[in-house]
Amino acid sequence: MDGSDGAAGRSYAAWLVDEVFPGYGTREAVVYRDLRMTYAELAETIRQMAAGFRSLGLGPGTTVALASGNRAEAVCVPFAAHLVGARFLPMPVDRGPAEYASVAANVPADVLIVDDRISDTCAHAVTSAFPGARLWSLGSRGPAPDLMDVVRRAHPAGEPRWAHAGQVETVLCSGGTTGLTKAILHRHRMYRTILANPFLPEPVTLLVTSQIAHVGGLYALSGLAGGSTLTLVDRFTPEAVIEALTNEPITAMMLMPPMLYRLLDHPGLAGVDCSRLRRVMYGASPITPDRLQQALDRFGPVLWQLYAQTEAFGLTALDSADHLVDEGRLLRSVGRSFPDMETEVRDEQGRPLPPGEVGEICARGPRVMEGYLNQPEATAAAFHPDGWLRTGDLGYRDEEGYFFLMDRRNDVIITGEAGSTIYSPLVENALTTHPAVRAAAVIPVPHPLYGQAVHAVVVTAPGARVELDELRKCVLAELERPVYLPASFEFVDALPLTPIGKVDKTALRAPYWAGHQGLLHGDTTARAESAN
Repeated sequence: MDGSDGAAGRSYAAWLVDEVFPGYGTREAVVYRDLRMTYAELAETIRQMAAGFRSLGLGPGTTVALASGNRAEAVCVPFAAHLVGARFLPMPVDRGPAEYASVAANVPADVLIVDDRISDTCAHAVTSAFPGARLWSLGSRGPAPDLMDVVRRAHPAGEPRWAHAGQVETVLCSGGTTGLTKAILHRHRMYRTILANPFLPEPVTLLVTSQIAHVGGLYALSGLAGGSTLTLVDRFTPEAVIEALTNEPITAMMLMPPMLYRLLDHPGLAGVDCSRLRRVMYGASPITPDRLQQALDRFGPVLWQLYAQTEAFGLTALDSADHLVDEGRLLRSVGRSFPDMETEVRDEQGRPLPPGEVGEICARGPRVMEGYLNQPEATAAAFHPDGWLRTGDLGYRDEEGYFFLMDRRNDVIITGEAGSTIYSPLVENALTTHPAVRAAAVIPVPHPLYGQAVHAVVVTAPGARVELDELRKCVLAELERPVYLPASFEFVDALPLTPIGKVDKTALRAPYWAGHQGLLHGDTTARAESAN
């Protein structure tokens, strides 16, 4: 990317729209259903949308909120908003009213754009959260006039004066796995860094299954900057991915582990030619080594893991070659730090820990958020005093600089007479070594003596019957200590997911913890009181 480091420099959006996209000409940029948009058409649509935004009075100091599924118009909105200097607020669809309201309380919107194809329930929830915003629809069947009518009538100036880099702001909603949605502020440096060190080093045909109006848009940005073609599907299903792999020349895709599991388990995948795939990216939640090995066997040596958070979009990566080291020795790792990031393991006081010791993963660098918008206390809690982000993930690094995650800090289970620390991914990995287990989630449930007990939620292959003793043997064979054995099991057809595709452990815990919240997150005082 050209030099736009200064606040008054050219923004990433202006550079892409005025210089990069037109250079790709008639190459396909976005494919969605019957629409096939070239790069020249993409650049022109973004310019027209920016002109339309200006005609609506949008510019520096205003906010454009977008609640949309995956569609070509949604790809254009963040570029257009940043061209005119408006803050961009993508709202993931299918969140609850309380989550939308918590974001709107910190980030009021001047304009709210709602996709006419999202559910009526979602549309009502998001519009109710932003009562002061001017409402527009994407599509003619929405609750307001179609924004694209304004866009088609707009006429960009011959040499428009776009907003500068210092005016670029995006607010992303946190993933929702903690039950509290935060408004995460990123500025131009994050975009500049992603473009300087892209996730996709060469042009590909990228299948986009995650939400464009969330972090999926950042993967899309990296692809578009390099001349890739984005093939959008409305939402992830194994059938949608199989259809795209069959009918489009897909060479790369991004799937979260629960999605990858469902795709691997679908019988229709057996008849699909996957030889064109050059990169299968995964991340955002833990993956078990056994399922990862299945993916390697099916897709070949093309897997690439990104460890990231909405607060820091790119901490470490496990590249394709790493997956093949020493017969899979690194399949439990999340890789090594990005070259533009500093990543360490620290103790509670913020002191760096040596290799092999478990502590909190902390990071510093240009991919890290500015903070939580209008939430100073939450921002202060998220950083050590010296500016290192506290990710909330516990793990360690080895002597070669590879990082290994153990658990989310708030998901660790403290149980047993001695108050043993149980990292749920270790038990999940052990359970999935059973050939009939397709996925597992381990959560704490209340225990009258120990405060918490280990509970396993298990998904098995259709029609498979698994004895509990077999699962216990898998756990003991892998982890050896009886304290890791789940005290209880539950069998379900599928694990609940958050709107962005992570396993929703908050939803899994909720039925068990009503009235018992004091025992969560290692509250040893509550445990001692209950023992007396």
